[in-house]
Amino acid sequence: MAVRVVTDSTADLPREWVDKLNITVVPLTVFFGAEAYKDGVEITREQFFERLINGMVHPRTSQPSVGDFVEAYKRLTDEGHEIVSVHVSDKLSGTLNSARSAVQQLPNAKVALVDSHLAALALGLVVKVTAEAAQEGRSFDEVKAVAEDASAKTGVYFTPSTLEYLQKGGRIGKAQALIGGLLSIKPILTMRDGEIHPYEKVRTTAKAVAKLKEIATADGPYAEVGVIHEAQGEAVESLVSHLASMSERPVVIGQIGAVVGVYTGPGVIGMALRRK
Repeated sequence: MAVRVVTDSTADLPREWVDKLNITVVPLTVFFGAEAYKDGVEITREQFFERLINGMVHPRTSQPSVGDFVEAYKRLTDEGHEIVSVHVSDKLSGTLNSARSAVQQLPNAKVALVDSHLAALALGLVVKVTAEAAQEGRSFDEVKAVAEDASAKTGVYFTPSTLEYLQKGGRIGKAQALIGGLLSIKPILTMRDGEIHPYEKVRTTAKAVAKLKEIATADGPYAEVGVIHEAQGEAVESLVSHLASMSERPVVIGQIGAVVGVYTGPGVIGMALRRK
């Protein structure tokens, strides 16, 4: 009996790792008005951002249904697997609530649910190391422990081009204090206890990237790092280059997907840091 890892589409983990590590991704849903699209399945990130930027309707999101999780868990259980299911922060999404309800409907399934208290590629790095442990043949309890330990040791820092989308989406958390005539700032945001918190305020993207590098340098080296972005070009390349020397592994690059993009908007850049 093998352990398999399940996550949700907010992890924004590159497809190559999902396939290589046999990770099951349960998608959230993005709505443009009455039109519903499963994240990464029925809408690509490129299609999503085109509509976000040029469309007239602001999108919203919905957690996976209980049935979506029942289907995923039952398939893996029927194949003889135990499951460690690692997800976006419970304070940002009802995804874990759906997963909990699904587990209750499957009394014969052995499922450990882990709240990462993270989102985007920070969650992705936790999922990746968890799935690597599972692929190494480690026990159910050991794989769960890896997920919990990695969640506690992973930090995320990011700068959106505007706070507008976090505010519209109701996920601005403790960074609400930055609102009020300051929508043009380039804040550095982080996550603590599963919520978004302000870290520092800067005025330009260049200064934000410089601050991200400074933060990373202060606490490195790391077991693994990732660059989170929707932005393109020199800023991303510069951050990747800086982080490359600070990790035992190559930098994981995760482009923001549709669900996370609803709240960050276009132009976001950030980093996920998994401590040793």
